[in-house]
This record gives sequence, C-alpha cells and structure tokens, in this order.
Amino acid sequence: MKRQKSFNNDLPKLYIVATPIGNLRDMTYRAVDVLKSVDIIFCEDTRTSQSLLKHYDIDTPLHSYHLFNENEITKKLIDKIKAGQNVAVISDAGLPCISDPGWVAVKEAIEEDIDVVVIPGASAGISALVASGLPTYKYLFVGFLNSKKAKRKTELKELLLSKETIVMYESPHRIEETLKILSELCPDRCIVLARELTKKFEEYYRGTPQEILEVVDTIKGEIVLIIEGKVGQEEINETPQELYEKYLKMDMTKNEALKQAAKDLGISKNDLYKELFENKK
Repeated sequence: MKRQKSFNNDLPKLYIVATPIGNLRDMTYRAVDVLKSVDIIFCEDTRTSQSLLKHYDIDTPLHSYHLFNENEITKKLIDKIKAGQNVAVISDAGLPCISDPGWVAVKEAIEEDIDVVVIPGASAGISALVASGLPTYKYLFVGFLNSKKAKRKTELKELLLSKETIVMYESPHRIEETLKILSELCPDRCIVLARELTKKFEEYYRGTPQEILEVVDTIKGEIVLIIEGKVGQEEINETPQELYEKYLKMDMTKNEALKQAAKDLGISKNDLYKELFENKK
C-alpha cells in the first residue's frame, strides 16, 4: 500500500496540468503558476504548447512527449525528478492521460514513490456530457474507438449494451461512417454531437443518429459523441435463456454472455447461472 500526502513535503513532483481545449481564457491561475514554477514541461507538441506559454508569459523549457515516444521519454522524465527537478506534463488540449499521453509517466512515478499532483481544468468529454441533457450520474468514457469500420462496429455493439451514458471522441473524417453504424444498431437512441467546444463555432446537435446524419456534411472540427444508455430506451422482452444465447451469438464467451445477461436483468451472475443451469438439472 502506498500513501501520498501531496503537500506535506518539499520533494520534487510530477504535475499533470490541464490546458484549454479551445478558449485560452479557460487556463486556470493555478495552472499558469505551476507551469511557471516547474523546471521543465513535457508536452505533446512543442509548437502548440509554445503558443500557449507565450500567451501567458511562461518561459519554462519544453520537451517533446507524445504517444510515439512516451515509453522512451518517460525514463528521462523520471530521472529529472529524481535529480531534484519539478516536472509538468501537458497535452495539446485538455487533461493529459485522457486519450492523450501521460499515464505511463504517472504509473512510473507512483512506482518510484514520486508524488503525482493533478492541476484540473478543461475536459471536452465532461463538458459535452454536462450540456448533453442525457443522464450524468453514471457514464462510460471510451475515448476514440478503432479506426477500422468493422472493429468499430463490433466495439459499438458491445458498448450499446451498457446502461450508462456513453461518452466518446470521433474524428471529422469518420463521423459519417460512425453515425451510419449507430443508425443501424440503435436508430431510436438519443445522441448528442458536440463540436468545437469553447470555440467561436461551438455547436450541439441533439437527435437520433439518422437526424444528425442528414446534416453531417456540415460538421467539422473536434467532435464528442454522447450516446443514450440502454436503460429506459429498450425494454427487455427476451427470457433469460434467450438473452444468454443472444450474447453467445455475438461472439461473447460463455462467461461474458452470462455476465451481460445478468446485468440486463438486474440480477447477480450467480443467480442467473443457477436459473439457467443448476435449476434445470
């Protein structure tokens, strides 16, 4: 067991710092102070980050840290902290580690007993969820799905079984294809498409997949998709046996099918197992 008391010592730390997702005024006072005070900033793209730092008169040195060099650079990052330097990690926009580099550094820092301090701020997924009008008390964040259509459809099939509101990111050149898949799999679900959050052209589209698909050619920029969960949207008309067999046909393992059917029925997996197998002996 490891216990961290973040501000009970003067040891060098790893700071995970959120940056604006579009509107530069969303930078917090604390984030600016931390980026000015650390010894080095590891960032996703030095050119993008340099513009942000210049806007706030921050002259802390920058070092590239992205998905393609994350494993290699993490050791250098940790070594700098061990040598007595305070280090910050930022991404191009939003909070590092959330569909962006950073979690490898956090994992290694924890293993080395280095304090990890998060400086919170803007998040595209949370912002879109809050404004969606869909339930927020339980949600499932999945980031970007697979870029290949067939695999993305398989992922969506499984996700749409969830009772939680689904939050995902999508790129402009794949959004039409994704909406077509959703129109096929869940034509009556309510979905919300949010784009260019916090920017001048911020927009929300609320409706069915087909309704939004009809205007998709006008949709550009950074996109967040919020999808209504299964609860209240689809009544379960199948018997427990039918549910179990349905999920088996979706290439789930026996254990996965049992678990999902039990979740749909609102009972424990053990109770469903007894009903399907033991009580019939």
